[in-house]
Amino acid sequence: MNMKRVIITGSTGLIGKEAIEPLNKAGFEVFELRHNECDIFDPSSLKSFFEKIKPQYLLHFAWITGGDYLVNPLNEKLVDSSMEMLKIFREFGGKRAVFAGTCFEYKFKNEPLKEDDELNPTTLYAISKDKLRRLAGEFCDRNGISFGWGRIFYVFGRGEKQGRLTSTIINNLCENKPVTISCGSLLRDYMYTKDIANAFVKFLCTEITGCVNIATGKPISLSDFAMTFARLYGKEEFIIVKNDIGMQPSLIVADVTRLKEEVGFGGYTNFSAAVKEITRI
Repeated sequence: MNMKRVIITGSTGLIGKEAIEPLNKAGFEVFELRHNECDIFDPSSLKSFFEKIKPQYLLHFAWITGGDYLVNPLNEKLVDSSMEMLKIFREFGGKRAVFAGTCFEYKFKNEPLKEDDELNPTTLYAISKDKLRRLAGEFCDRNGISFGWGRIFYVFGRGEKQGRLTSTIINNLCENKPVTISCGSLLRDYMYTKDIANAFVKFLCTEITGCVNIATGKPISLSDFAMTFARLYGKEEFIIVKNDIGMQPSLIVADVTRLKEEVGFGGYTNFSAAVKEITRI
């Protein structure tokens, strides 16, 4: 019997690299769309890649996430290339696509965010993600493709890029340097990358359409987040906590009812255990 074929983009990224194993375990034949094999911005390259594989499934993570990603014009190019990829996916028999969105599409409020809550994307990154969600959803509705949009909240995992919170904490502690947490009281919904990847694979395996929050539903303060790492290293004294929150929302947390009850995901890694895996202590 033929295996389910899936193309995954962003397979070397923070989340994508964690999705390969659960995809294999779920019975997929996995094809990674990598830069050295296919240019995501070149329609002819995309068409050649998809024509060869003819996948029934598409899991799309690839996006700009480092440096000036919030304002980088590449966000707009990624909307166009993602839509071109979706059209090619349909051309070669694609049936089910799940794309990665962001919690920054929402208008934040001091209670858990639900998928049908008001949106207010303010950065080019979030505006572009929201535009892709709308365009892709409309296209899939017209063409009989099952389409899911997973809104990712806050992320921590192994191999984070320099400058991100987790990598800064680990690098500074390893070098016995202080870590200043400027907004220690802020509450954020952090989810381990392995769990995020597993949730997306679970989502892909369903016929659930529309938006689903990919998060834990359990906020943690930034000071507690940093201190969990420090305790493992026995270096709590290196964590300096301030509360310069400015205009930032005090709480960003997801309502995960759809993820748990409809998608059926509940395989969360204990936070301290995840931190131990990342730090390898």
